[in-house]
Amino acid sequence: MTAATKTSSQLVVTDLAVSRGDNLLIDGLSFSMDAGDTLWVAGSNGIGKTSLLKCIAGLLRPDSGHVAWGEQDVHKYISSDTGYQGHHDGHKPNLTVLENLRFWQSVFASPIAPEDALEQVGLSAQINLRAKGLSAGQSRRLSLARLLLKQAKLWVLDEPAAAMDIKGRAVIHKLVGAHVAAGGCAIIASHTPPEKIGDNTRVLTLNGAANE
Repeated sequence: MTAATKTSSQLVVTDLAVSRGDNLLIDGLSFSMDAGDTLWVAGSNGIGKTSLLKCIAGLLRPDSGHVAWGEQDVHKYISSDTGYQGHHDGHKPNLTVLENLRFWQSVFASPIAPEDALEQVGLSAQINLRAKGLSAGQSRRLSLARLLLKQAKLWVLDEPAAAMDIKGRAVIHKLVGAHVAAGGCAIIASHTPPEKIGDNTRVLTLNGAANE
């Protein structure tokens, strides 16, 4: 894969088919998103939500079909303009919260101060706590802080509210709202009921390989 250049903020999914083993999860799925859009992906456990999000993020190749972000195939080009938050938070457990973010600030060459990102996600009080000492909800908040540092236009969030309390879910709503208001896109898979975030919120319900 080669590095992609940042172009338009449009996601186009065309005739996508995704399998897990011999099980066809998604077939013939097409949709598009523009700057400012929020898309909730709904469906029962095992229906293919995580597989779809990984395909969109370029982490999983589909059986067929095409995913383009900014007019470039996500499976041919590495995009720095996509931020993915999966089930595994991926922190360095023996580093503090601040040390983890300083590492990612360096990787992303981000102009955002880690302290500012931690304040936005409500982790300022845990700044010197080792990541392995965080609660599950706090760990998810740290992942959101890392997402802020990356400054990607496309956010792909897989169960971001997992282990979150009401305050944590409010943080997600606020961050996603600000992101799409600034011209970003957000795709969210969640077991929680979809919420209206931004001016254009839609719901995509997966029903197995019969998706249209």
